[in-house]
Amino acid sequence: MNTRTTHFETDGLTGLKIEPDGGTVGKLIVLLHGYGGDAASNAAFGEKLAAARADAAVAVLDGTAPVPPENDPSRRQWWNLDETRFDGRLCSFMPYLARPEQRELIARTVPEIHETAVRLNRFVLKTLKAYGLSPRDCFLAGISQGGITAFETALFCDGLENLGGLISIGSGIVGADRLRGRPANAVPVLLARGARDEIFPKTVDYFSRAVLRESGHPVELDEADSAHFGLEHAVCGAVCDFIGRHC
Repeated sequence: MNTRTTHFETDGLTGLKIEPDGGTVGKLIVLLHGYGGDAASNAAFGEKLAAARADAAVAVLDGTAPVPPENDPSRRQWWNLDETRFDGRLCSFMPYLARPEQRELIARTVPEIHETAVRLNRFVLKTLKAYGLSPRDCFLAGISQGGITAFETALFCDGLENLGGLISIGSGIVGADRLRGRPANAVPVLLARGARDEIFPKTVDYFSRAVLRESGHPVELDEADSAHFGLEHAVCGAVCDFIGRHC
Protein backbone atom coordinates (compact mmCIF):
# COMPACT_ATOMS: atom_id res chain seq x y z
CA MET A 1 0.00 0.00 0.00
CA ASN A 2 1.37 3.42 -0.97
CA THR A 3 1.00 6.22 1.56
CA ARG A 4 2.15 9.80 1.92
CA THR A 5 3.19 11.39 5.22
CA THR A 6 2.77 15.10 5.87
CA HIS A 7 3.15 17.40 8.86
CA PHE A 8 0.08 19.27 10.08
CA GLU A 9 -0.85 21.97 12.56
CA THR A 10 -4.48 22.42 13.55
CA ASP A 11 -5.69 24.70 16.34
CA GLY A 12 -2.35 24.49 18.11
CA LEU A 13 -2.04 20.70 17.75
CA THR A 14 0.76 19.30 15.59
CA GLY A 15 1.70 15.91 14.24
CA LEU A 16 1.94 13.69 11.20
CA LYS A 17 -0.77 12.44 8.87
CA ILE A 18 -0.25 9.18 7.01
CA GLU A 19 -2.76 9.02 4.16
CA PRO A 20 -3.45 6.75 1.17
CA ASP A 21 -1.48 8.06 -1.78
CA GLY A 22 -4.13 9.09 -4.27
CA GLY A 23 -6.92 7.09 -2.65
CA THR A 24 -10.09 8.06 -0.84
CA VAL A 25 -9.97 8.12 2.96
CA GLY A 26 -12.69 5.91 4.44
CA LYS A 27 -11.38 5.46 7.99
CA LEU A 28 -9.49 7.63 10.47
CA ILE A 29 -7.11 6.25 13.10
CA VAL A 30 -5.86 8.72 15.71
CA LEU A 31 -2.73 7.71 17.64
CA LEU A 32 -1.57 9.25 20.93
CA HIS A 33 2.00 8.43 21.96
CA GLY A 34 3.29 7.65 25.42
CA TYR A 35 5.06 9.95 27.89
CA GLY A 36 8.31 11.34 26.51
CA GLY A 37 7.59 10.51 22.86
CA ASP A 38 6.31 12.53 19.93
CA ALA A 39 4.71 11.98 16.54
CA ALA A 40 8.04 11.27 14.82
CA SER A 41 8.97 8.56 17.33
CA ASN A 42 5.63 6.84 16.70
CA ALA A 43 5.53 7.25 12.92
CA ALA A 44 6.68 3.65 12.32
CA PHE A 45 3.85 2.30 14.46
CA GLY A 46 1.46 4.65 12.67
CA GLU A 47 2.58 3.17 9.34
CA LYS A 48 1.75 -0.30 10.66
CA LEU A 49 -1.73 0.86 11.67
CA ALA A 50 -2.24 2.40 8.23
CA ALA A 51 -1.64 -1.06 6.77
CA ALA A 52 -4.69 -2.38 8.66
CA ARG A 53 -6.96 -0.70 6.10
CA ALA A 54 -6.04 0.42 2.60
CA ASP A 55 -8.36 3.43 2.92
CA ALA A 56 -7.24 4.49 6.41
CA ALA A 57 -5.65 7.81 7.30
CA VAL A 58 -3.60 7.83 10.50
CA ALA A 59 -3.13 11.03 12.49
CA VAL A 60 -0.16 10.70 14.85
CA LEU A 61 -0.28 13.67 17.20
CA ASP A 62 2.41 15.37 19.25
CA GLY A 63 1.79 15.68 22.97
CA THR A 64 0.46 19.08 23.97
CA ALA A 65 3.46 20.13 26.10
CA PRO A 66 7.19 19.42 26.43
CA VAL A 67 8.46 17.30 29.29
CA PRO A 68 10.10 19.47 31.97
CA PRO A 69 12.79 20.20 32.90
CA GLU A 70 14.49 19.22 29.62
CA ASN A 71 12.09 21.31 27.53
CA ASP A 72 13.15 19.17 24.58
CA PRO A 73 10.59 19.60 21.76
CA SER A 74 10.95 15.91 20.85
CA ARG A 75 9.98 14.78 24.36
CA ARG A 76 6.29 15.47 24.82
CA GLN A 77 3.50 14.78 27.30
CA TRP A 78 -0.30 15.16 27.22
CA TRP A 79 -0.64 16.56 30.72
CA ASN A 80 1.69 17.18 33.62
CA LEU A 81 2.87 13.73 34.65
CA ASP A 82 4.83 13.88 37.88
CA GLU A 83 6.82 10.66 37.64
CA THR A 84 7.67 10.79 41.32
CA ARG A 85 4.00 10.51 42.30
CA PHE A 86 2.10 8.89 39.42
CA ASP A 87 1.27 5.26 40.12
CA GLY A 88 -0.18 3.13 37.31
CA ARG A 89 -1.83 0.90 39.91
CA LEU A 90 -4.25 3.75 40.67
CA CYS A 91 -5.88 3.42 37.24
CA SER A 92 -9.32 1.91 36.60
CA PHE A 93 -10.29 1.04 40.17
CA MET A 94 -12.68 2.97 42.38
CA PRO A 95 -10.83 5.99 43.86
CA TYR A 96 -12.65 5.75 47.18
CA LEU A 97 -10.58 2.61 47.81
CA ALA A 98 -7.34 4.60 47.66
CA ARG A 99 -5.52 6.27 50.51
CA PRO A 100 -6.43 9.96 51.09
CA GLU A 101 -3.23 11.29 49.48
CA GLN A 102 -3.87 9.12 46.42
CA ARG A 103 -7.46 10.31 46.17
CA GLU A 104 -6.17 13.90 46.27
CA LEU A 105 -3.73 13.13 43.45
CA ILE A 106 -6.49 11.62 41.29
CA ALA A 107 -8.81 14.57 41.96
CA ARG A 108 -6.10 17.01 40.89
CA THR A 109 -5.05 15.04 37.82
CA VAL A 110 -8.49 14.42 36.27
CA PRO A 111 -9.15 18.10 35.34
CA GLU A 112 -5.72 18.31 33.66
CA ILE A 113 -6.40 15.19 31.61
CA HIS A 114 -9.86 16.43 30.72
CA GLU A 115 -8.58 19.81 29.50
CA THR A 116 -6.32 18.03 27.01
CA ALA A 117 -9.07 15.57 26.09
CA VAL A 118 -11.46 18.39 25.15
CA ARG A 119 -8.87 19.74 22.69
CA LEU A 120 -8.29 16.30 21.20
CA ASN A 121 -12.01 15.62 20.99
CA ARG A 122 -12.46 18.78 18.94
CA PHE A 123 -9.54 17.79 16.70
CA VAL A 124 -11.03 14.36 16.02
CA LEU A 125 -14.48 15.76 15.19
CA LYS A 126 -13.00 18.47 12.96
CA THR A 127 -10.78 15.97 11.12
CA LEU A 128 -13.67 13.58 10.59
CA LYS A 129 -15.75 16.40 9.14
CA ALA A 130 -12.91 17.34 6.77
CA TYR A 131 -12.80 13.77 5.46
CA GLY A 132 -16.59 13.50 5.28
CA LEU A 133 -16.60 10.74 7.89
CA SER A 134 -18.56 10.02 11.08
CA PRO A 135 -17.30 8.94 14.52
CA ARG A 136 -18.23 5.36 13.56
CA ASP A 137 -15.41 5.57 10.98
CA CYS A 138 -12.82 6.49 13.61
CA PHE A 139 -10.50 4.49 15.88
CA LEU A 140 -8.74 6.22 18.77
CA ALA A 141 -5.57 4.50 20.01
CA GLY A 142 -3.31 5.54 22.86
CA ILE A 143 -0.09 4.24 24.37
CA SER A 144 0.55 4.55 28.14
CA GLN A 145 -0.12 8.22 29.04
CA GLY A 146 -1.65 8.57 25.58
CA GLY A 147 -3.96 5.66 26.40
CA ILE A 148 -5.16 7.35 29.57
CA THR A 149 -5.81 10.47 27.49
CA ALA A 150 -7.62 8.45 24.80
CA PHE A 151 -9.96 7.01 27.45
CA GLU A 152 -10.75 10.53 28.64
CA THR A 153 -11.28 11.81 25.08
CA ALA A 154 -13.64 9.04 24.04
CA LEU A 155 -15.51 8.32 27.27
CA PHE A 156 -15.77 11.65 29.08
CA CYS A 157 -16.19 14.17 26.24
CA ASP A 158 -19.26 14.60 24.04
CA GLY A 159 -19.43 13.71 20.37
CA LEU A 160 -17.62 10.38 20.14
CA GLU A 161 -20.30 8.15 21.69
CA ASN A 162 -20.48 6.17 18.43
CA LEU A 163 -16.73 5.81 17.99
CA GLY A 164 -15.72 2.86 15.81
CA GLY A 165 -13.26 1.60 18.39
CA LEU A 166 -11.05 2.58 21.33
CA ILE A 167 -7.62 0.99 21.78
CA SER A 168 -5.68 1.14 25.05
CA ILE A 169 -2.05 -0.01 24.91
CA GLY A 170 -0.55 -0.36 28.37
CA SER A 171 -2.83 2.13 30.13
CA GLY A 172 -5.93 2.56 32.26
CA ILE A 173 -8.71 4.96 33.24
CA VAL A 174 -8.08 7.72 35.78
CA GLY A 175 -11.19 8.31 37.90
CA ALA A 176 -13.02 5.26 36.56
CA ASP A 177 -15.94 5.84 38.96
CA ARG A 178 -17.08 8.69 36.68
CA LEU A 179 -18.21 6.11 34.10
CA ARG A 180 -21.10 5.21 36.40
CA GLY A 181 -22.56 8.66 35.86
CA ARG A 182 -22.32 8.57 32.08
CA PRO A 183 -24.99 7.28 29.65
CA ALA A 184 -24.33 3.69 28.63
CA ASN A 185 -23.08 3.11 25.09
CA ALA A 186 -21.33 0.38 23.15
CA VAL A 187 -17.97 1.58 21.84
CA PRO A 188 -15.81 -1.53 21.19
CA VAL A 189 -12.64 -1.45 23.31
CA LEU A 190 -9.36 -3.33 22.98
CA LEU A 191 -7.18 -3.51 26.09
CA ALA A 192 -3.69 -4.52 24.92
CA ARG A 193 -1.26 -5.23 27.73
CA GLY A 194 2.20 -6.62 28.39
CA ALA A 195 2.60 -9.70 30.56
CA ARG A 196 5.72 -8.09 32.05
CA ASP A 197 4.43 -4.51 32.23
CA GLU A 198 6.22 -2.88 35.14
CA ILE A 199 3.99 0.22 35.27
CA PHE A 200 0.43 -1.07 34.74
CA PRO A 201 -0.14 -4.45 36.43
CA LYS A 202 -2.72 -6.89 35.11
CA THR A 203 -5.24 -5.77 37.74
CA VAL A 204 -5.54 -2.44 35.88
CA ASP A 205 -6.79 -4.21 32.76
CA TYR A 206 -9.12 -6.44 34.75
CA PHE A 207 -10.59 -3.38 36.50
CA SER A 208 -10.84 -1.57 33.14
CA ARG A 209 -12.67 -4.51 31.59
CA ALA A 210 -15.11 -4.69 34.49
CA VAL A 211 -16.06 -0.99 34.58
CA LEU A 212 -16.26 -0.74 30.79
CA ARG A 213 -18.52 -3.77 30.48
CA GLU A 214 -20.69 -2.40 33.26
CA SER A 215 -21.13 0.70 31.08
CA GLY A 216 -22.14 -1.35 28.03
CA HIS A 217 -18.86 -1.45 26.13
CA PRO A 218 -17.84 -4.72 24.45
CA VAL A 219 -14.26 -5.31 25.62
CA GLU A 220 -11.46 -7.50 24.30
CA LEU A 221 -8.24 -8.17 26.22
CA ASP A 222 -4.98 -9.13 24.50
CA GLU A 223 -1.74 -9.90 26.30
CA ALA A 224 1.71 -10.01 24.69
CA ASP A 225 4.99 -11.22 26.14
CA SER A 226 6.37 -7.72 26.60
CA ALA A 227 7.44 -5.16 29.15
CA HIS A 228 5.86 -1.69 29.12
CA PHE A 229 8.28 0.00 26.75
CA GLY A 230 7.95 -1.20 23.17
CA LEU A 231 4.60 -2.82 23.96
CA GLU A 232 2.87 -1.17 20.99
CA HIS A 233 4.97 -3.19 18.54
CA ALA A 234 4.38 -6.43 20.44
CA VAL A 235 0.59 -5.99 20.24
CA CYS A 236 0.51 -4.48 16.76
CA GLY A 237 -0.99 -7.60 15.19
CA ALA A 238 -3.85 -7.66 17.69
CA VAL A 239 -4.48 -3.93 17.22
CA CYS A 240 -4.59 -4.21 13.42
CA ASP A 241 -6.88 -7.25 13.69
CA PHE A 242 -9.21 -5.34 16.01
CA ILE A 243 -9.41 -2.43 13.56
CA GLY A 244 -10.00 -4.76 10.64
CA ARG A 245 -12.83 -6.60 12.39
CA HIS A 246 -14.64 -3.46 13.56
CA CYS A 247 -14.44 -1.42 10.36
